[in-house]
Amino acid sequence: MSVSFSITKEDMPTTETTLIFKRRFRQDFAGTLIVQGGLMGIGAFTGICAARLLGPHGRGELAALTLWPLVLIMLASLGINQAIVFYTGKQSYSLSELWTASTLIGFVQSLCVVLVGVFVIPLALRDYSPGIEHLALAFLFAAPFLMMSGYPGNLLQGRLELRSFNLIRMIPSLVYALGLAVLLVLGRADLRDVVFSQILGYVLAVAAGYSILQRKEKLRFSMNAMLLKSMFGFGWRTQLGTVTSYINQRIDQLLLSLFVNPLDLGLYVVAVTVSTALGFFPQALAIVTLARGSNLPPAQARAFIGRAFRTSLIWQVVSCSALFVVAPGLIRFVFGSKFTGSGIACRILLPGSIALGLNQVLYEGARSLNEPALPAYTEGFASLITCGGLYVLLPRIGFVGAAIASTLAYTASLIFMLTLYKFRLRMDLHDLLGITTVPRSARRY
Repeated sequence: MSVSFSITKEDMPTTETTLIFKRRFRQDFAGTLIVQGGLMGIGAFTGICAARLLGPHGRGELAALTLWPLVLIMLASLGINQAIVFYTGKQSYSLSELWTASTLIGFVQSLCVVLVGVFVIPLALRDYSPGIEHLALAFLFAAPFLMMSGYPGNLLQGRLELRSFNLIRMIPSLVYALGLAVLLVLGRADLRDVVFSQILGYVLAVAAGYSILQRKEKLRFSMNAMLLKSMFGFGWRTQLGTVTSYINQRIDQLLLSLFVNPLDLGLYVVAVTVSTALGFFPQALAIVTLARGSNLPPAQARAFIGRAFRTSLIWQVVSCSALFVVAPGLIRFVFGSKFTGSGIACRILLPGSIALGLNQVLYEGARSLNEPALPAYTEGFASLITCGGLYVLLPRIGFVGAAIASTLAYTASLIFMLTLYKFRLRMDLHDLLGITTVPRSARRY
């Protein structure tokens, strides 16, 4: 057997596929990448502003009070975001039917989050001051806006109207950044104002999203019970993967908020922020992969997934290697000398960031091929490693141990996902890397 790098016939089964890859992929990905890069820059700015306004202790309090409501929202999401994109892309239902279903589901989800949260949050934050608990509850009662802000964008994403989709998802970050900039200029290190800046961003995103939808198509209430059933059917299969992925990325911070002081939590949050700063590239690829793959026939979708995987791999290896070199100095320069301790944890997290970015593309690729349960299997496996690693390492070496456990879990999850791709989707690593194996009998001498 000899190995060669080439594009197979499946990669370009028709002239139409070639045009999609050369024109639509570049257009969709370029626009999404610019927005994702902008969100990364805004995220870096807000992270710096929050750290400088609040200091390590206040930054830890901010992480704790927002983390628990966000976890509850994630638990109640039910995979509806991905279901909206998938069924919009398949064009089996009207936009009004999809909008009606997503809106009704969103209200029910929000009610459940609030009812559970009023009992959970006081228990989770019992060691914090009453003021922190009250801010966490205020953030919790904004749950309807946090959940509903994404659904209009998902409808537009499924219709491949990625410009409008990207505009909507920029709004919360822009508003939050503007609010922090104003506080920084005024010199107001007020945690309450920081939290309400976040809430305002989600409120405006909801208003903008539904306004854009109404301008594109006159929406009306149109209940379709079959669609609700289909969305829940798709959603529950992807929900476990979404939830466990989110928890795997947050459980370290959740446990740190319970067992270490706010100073160490603040140092770890900065390490995570820097190590994932370059994740905007695979995130953009994942967004386009789900949208485009849901609109393509299976063979063309598989070729698209392979191209996205290869592009992400090159970016991740090169960029994370460079960040590994400069991370400690970059943290001192950007966040200040008080955050010097974040450097070693950041370096430990970087290999895991490579695996995390590749999995983001693979997850959305599987969902676009109507296999939304594969990420759930992968993240369930990774959660066992995460919990085991945290149990062993967190009491002994603190937040550095949490970084080690996270990287081990991310790497193991990538290996597991590649295995599922091989046996469930009939795409092995050679296919994803664009490598074809040529039998010796077919070689030319």
